[in-house]
Amino acid sequence: MQAGVQGAWGVIPVHLSELSADSARGLMPGLAYQLGILLVSPTNSIQYVLHERFGYQWAMAGFEVVTILTLAALLWRGSESHSRSFVREAHAPAESAS
Repeated sequence: MQAGVQGAWGVIPVHLSELSADSARGLMPGLAYQLGILLVSPTNSIQYVLHERFGYQWAMAGFEVVTILTLAALLWRGSESHSRSFVREAHAPAESAS
């Protein structure tokens, strides 16, 4: 499972770095990671309450379903620039006089 997760989501910091401006290249992946940790920090407490009320299996399955649905919604609503080119055009070499 870990190989699948890392294979699918391990490239996101690289993608964020490539999309960032040169002045923010070092900042964006780390900031996004830390904000993600901040958003999911109450997860352990919520899972404990669900575990006490419904049992371990239902608490884990409920969080898995919420995670999958959230990711699907974010990926579905995300914008894509299908015609965007990430290649910087090099300057054409000066034509030599023949």
